[in-house]
Parts: sequence; C-alpha cells; structure tokens
Amino acid sequence: MTPSDISNKKFEKAAFGYKPEEVDAFLSEIIGSYNEMYQEKNAAEEKLLVLADKLEEYRANEDSLKTVLLGAQKLGENIVRDSKAKAEVLLADAENQVKQVFAESESKIIKEKETLATLQKETAEFKKQLLAMYRQHLELISLMPENNEEKVSEETEEAAEETVEEITAEEFSEEEIDFDEVSMAETKRIDLDVQE
Repeated sequence: MTPSDISNKKFEKAAFGYKPEEVDAFLSEIIGSYNEMYQEKNAAEEKLLVLADKLEEYRANEDSLKTVLLGAQKLGENIVRDSKAKAEVLLADAENQVKQVFAESESKIIKEKETLATLQKETAEFKKQLLAMYRQHLELISLMPENNEEKVSEETEEAAEETVEEITAEEFSEEEIDFDEVSMAETKRIDLDVQE
C-alpha cells in the first residue's frame, strides 16, 4: 500500500458515523507518517540493492584474492627454500676455503720450522768455521817474521788470544749473522784460500 492509496481511499457515508473532518485530519497525519516511512523504505531497498551488488563483486573477487594469496605464499616458500639452499652452499664453500687456508698455513709453518732448523744448523757450522779461520789467521800472523818497524808485541798477541777465547765462549744469536752477506759457499772458498 502506497501513500496515494491511502489518500484516495473513499468511505461510504453512514448515519451516526464519525465526523468526516476528524477522519480526514487523522488520515492526513497517517499519510504524512506513512509517506516518510515509505520513502525511507525505498531508500533502504536501494541501498540494499547496492550492497547486494557490492557483495557479489566481493565474492567474485574473493576467489581471485585467494588465488593471489596462495600464489604469494608458494612464491614466499620457494624464495625461503632457495635462500636456505644458497646459504648452505655458501657456508660449505666458506668452510672449504677456511680448511684450505688452514692446511696451507700449517704447511708453511712446517716449512718455516724446517728452514729455521736448517739455518740454526748452518749458523752453528758457520760459527765453527769462522772461529777456526780466525785461529788460523792468528797463527799465520804470529808466524810472520818480525820487522823492526812493525813488531807484534806480547800484549797484542795476548789480546788476540783473549779475543779468540771470548769469541769461542760467546754465544751467537740468529740476529748477529746475516746469511745474505756471507754464505756458506763463500766461507768454504775463504777456508780453501787460507789452507792453500
């Protein structure tokens, strides 16, 4: 029923009935209230239709969103899996490199120790040969004929002998000998020259 249906409604007149003016006034009030309610109902129905359309649209998009979310989730899982695999490969490579560097370092340390032992041995041998050569030189000097102008005094000989004894008793450290300046080959050559 619409407001116009109410306003167009006609009643038959009967004796001893209601006053037509009061009925018409009351009907006018009812028509006004009913008209407002009717307009509100129509507006609500229009809103309801719009909401229903939106709901259908959202439902249609829901499947797409679910598909997108599932795809994103799978992509994220793949990325995490690939990242873990790459991290494991990098870690294994780093460990191998560390082991290789460690092995090379140990090898170098062993070689350096061997070189040090060889140098210490050569140092001791060089020291012996140097002392022997120094003694030979002192002996040669003492065997030289004495000259009036250049006499080797007893004090000089005693000082030379004391020097030899001090050198013999003194310990040479590795830092005191420079193997670049005097090699073992040069020492042997000098030794041979002296013996000739």
